[in-house]
Amino acid sequence: MRPPDRSTLDLLLLGAVHDAPGDGAAVRDAVLDRSGGALALSAGSVYRALHRLERNRLVRRPAGSRGYRLTPGGERVLRSRTREFEAHVRAVRAVLPGGGVTSGAGGAADRAGRARGSGPPRSDRTPR
Repeated sequence: MRPPDRSTLDLLLLGAVHDAPGDGAAVRDAVLDRSGGALALSAGSVYRALHRLERNRLVRRPAGSRGYRLTPGGERVLRSRTREFEAHVRAVRAVLPGGGVTSGAGGAADRAGRARGSGPPRSDRTPR
């Protein structure tokens, strides 16, 4: 899998620090473990990103500690970016073959079709 872009990397690290505060290696390991090994981040990219998040006051290292913790601002950004990311994933799934049918999410067209009683959207019907 290719390395995540900066925004996704920040989201991954904020999520990992939220659930398992620790030093850069611990944060990197948390991402690797929680992703089932799919997200093997380089140590350099993790430390650069953590330093950037610290400069932006989204994470902090308490005095005398090597471990990172989320700041209140980091908590807010994590919630906001998580919502944005989830909306993005739903939108992408709706465009992919199958239209997200297996996710059970249902889109506006699906809801409108059910409301009219016209059945599933055209893309889910058997070709004529």
